[in-house]
Amino acid sequence: MNIMGYERIKDSVVFGFEEYIDEEGLNVAQTSAKILEEEWTRVNDSLFTKTSYFVSIAIESLKYKEISDFIYDKLDIDLENTKFEEHVDNYDVDQLLQDIQICRKLINDKSEYKIRETSDSTKSRVEYILELKAD
Repeated sequence: MNIMGYERIKDSVVFGFEEYIDEEGLNVAQTSAKILEEEWTRVNDSLFTKTSYFVSIAIESLKYKEISDFIYDKLDIDLENTKFEEHVDNYDVDQLLQDIQICRKLINDKSEYKIRETSDSTKSRVEYILELKAD
């Protein structure tokens, strides 16, 4: 298993938001779903990578003052993750744990953002993607 480093995951998410929102005109929910769909093999690689993607997507979404419902709904679980696979670099884990704390603070300030509701088909598609097994 070759786990991506946390900074690479964050950079990938930031780049995805810039490309899909700023250049293609997608909204936060569409962008979040597109990133998960395009990166599904990395997202589903480990608990560390899945948590990293969800936290990074949440933080980046909140910069746009909204978050998709399918990301928001998963954060209850992802923000509780503190133990990851043994082979993950300690520096990466520390960075992720710091961002989990930042994400908790941002999420708790409900006046600063709105939750973008998505269709049942979008939620089903995202759930399907998250259940796929990476090689």
